[in-house]
Amino acid sequence: MPKAILIVCSLALLAAGCESNQQRRTSDQVGQDNLVQVGELCRHYQFAKKKPPQKLDDLNTVRTQGMNGYQALRSGEIVLLYNATLPDLDEEPGHAESAEILAYEKQVPESGGSVLLLNRTVKKMTPEEFKAAPRTKDSKEVPLSATRKK
Repeated sequence: MPKAILIVCSLALLAAGCESNQQRRTSDQVGQDNLVQVGELCRHYQFAKKKPPQKLDDLNTVRTQGMNGYQALRSGEIVLLYNATLPDLDEEPGHAESAEILAYEKQVPESGGSVLLLNRTVKKMTPEEFKAAPRTKDSKEVPLSATRKK
């Protein structure tokens, strides 16, 4: 009997530890995962249309390629710099050198956080790094209210 109790307690502790790690990963990674999906949305759109998206509605045609990223854009949790041409459309990100910003978590300008670069890699930045980071000359931040249908 004591052996069975020891096994049950061990399994319970193991399950609790796994759950804790999963919850921590989820809370730490949600913004980054959404940014990666936004990068995929832009890649698919640019591949299909031969130009970068100009507004949120442009991404409707490819939203199934990154639904959580699309929802994060729609809710304002992620801010996308529209009209930014991706340097490469390879499936794997990071094939081109780029320090220019493509998208970021909404809190980054004030408190720092994750930023999606034009080469579709994610980087953590402080507010100071974010302010100093380059943007493409043609990119533009479209206010969320301007991207919604009336």
